[in-house]
Amino acid sequence: EAAGRPSEAWLDELLPYLARNRDLFDRAIEAAIPGARSMRLDATYLAWVDFSSTGLSPARISETIKSKARVFPSPGSQFGPGGETWLRFNFALPRPLLEEALTRLTEVFEDLREEMRVER
Repeated sequence: EAAGRPSEAWLDELLPYLARNRDLFDRAIEAAIPGARSMRLDATYLAWVDFSSTGLSPARISETIKSKARVFPSPGSQFGPGGETWLRFNFALPRPLLEEALTRLTEVFEDLREEMRVER
């Protein structure tokens, strides 16, 4: 029933806000760590990021993000086979909180980039 009604003003404001959050998230995550790829999605407030090309294990990435960046994405593996190298992030939050989380992620990935250079 709600989908058939004309749009409300709050929804007209929310959709562009979420699109800007998505774009900010996608740019930041891909710039933060080489090989990370955010799947470009529309009509959602969830970002799916593939870390398979980073050279780091999914468990290592997930644990580092949780323990050091204090960001808690959903592991892709809980959604079925093939999701092992993916993490799902929710970007439907006030922009200052998103920016704070992205700053923490960038800092954590900076440390991981240093490790990646040393290991190669």
